[in-house]
Amino acid sequence: MEYRYHGTDIDGPTLNPEELYVRNRNLNDLIGNLTFTGAIYHLLMGKEATPSQEQLLDRYLTSALSSLTEEDTAIEVIKTVVASGATYSQAIIAGLMVDKTKSFEQTTALVDLEAIGLDRDSQIGLYYVGLIPSLMFIALESIQWVKENKEKIFHSQKIDGKRVNLTGAKDYIEAVFMLCTNRNFSNSTERKIFNDIMVSLHAGWGFLAPSVMLPRVATSTRVPIQQAIAAGFTAAGPSHVGACEKAMEFFTAVHKQCSGDIEEVTIEILEDRLAKKEKIHGFGHPMFKVDSRNPRLRSIISEIDMRSDFIQIYDITAEFLKEKRGIHPNIDSISAAVFLSLGMRPPYGTGLFLCSRTSAMVAHILEQKDKPPFGATSQEIRKWFGPFAVGVK
Repeated sequence: MEYRYHGTDIDGPTLNPEELYVRNRNLNDLIGNLTFTGAIYHLLMGKEATPSQEQLLDRYLTSALSSLTEEDTAIEVIKTVVASGATYSQAIIAGLMVDKTKSFEQTTALVDLEAIGLDRDSQIGLYYVGLIPSLMFIALESIQWVKENKEKIFHSQKIDGKRVNLTGAKDYIEAVFMLCTNRNFSNSTERKIFNDIMVSLHAGWGFLAPSVMLPRVATSTRVPIQQAIAAGFTAAGPSHVGACEKAMEFFTAVHKQCSGDIEEVTIEILEDRLAKKEKIHGFGHPMFKVDSRNPRLRSIISEIDMRSDFIQIYDITAEFLKEKRGIHPNIDSISAAVFLSLGMRPPYGTGLFLCSRTSAMVAHILEQKDKPPFGATSQEIRKWFGPFAVGVK
């Protein structure tokens, strides 16, 4: 069977030139031109949404995000595993195991996505795309609460955290932003750059990305959609997804030491880290020499005249590492600089990356569901493994 990309018709990279594609569109063409909701529709449907289709999908995602009540079992489960020392990803995985059928049915009763061509499996997947930012918020704020109290918490009932009123959110992207900052967008510049970062993270790598490959593998065994999504969250580590958070921590540490000249202090810290052979997260890439998303996003930052100390630290670091080591920044570092400029804490780097990437997980889950169990027919498997004499010397 022929595919548009490596094993999939959804998305994938090219090496000459080094670019990312989603549904036959260069990802850089989508960044700056589609809303995050519009990008999700395009990812699933292979075409751009009309204004009415996008509006309906946005209402659905926002309804799913708001469907988590304070009495929800998922909140208690997340707090319980956090109290035992679980990481962010582990907490989300636990929350995803809670049955949300009733909440899903209530959401679909409010917004009918069949009217825009999205079947029940697509609706289930999109429900979780909408819901996961709320799970993210509960997990990260619970972890922060435990950290600030400086004691090991054994009873999840003790865990408390801030509450965010989302009634002022105009749409889904603003609701996600409010969860991370406890405020609305202050201007159109904030809205644009946050939206464009989320679009840049949502897809492009096909199932070469571990966070997409694992959901496809899980789906081939016919697990429920939310369990397949949870498989994607198991792939979140410091070298994949978590690098944005690490870059945010680095930029924050540099900023704290910048009492004087930012460039001088940043270069001094960089030289020290290189001398100690310490990794600088957010720079270099396992496949690309230059991550094509960075120049695109940096040009948008210039166009909207967004300025901050963190953007400056990013620019200095990018130029320094290019000159000294011949390596270029990747999507994690520029996302880190923007998230910090918007007032977000480093853990939200990992959280937002996974919130965005969940849409690609769902698209690939839906594609994989149409394949035979284990992803291939018996005839295809025998053809692949026929040349190997397994167990024969």
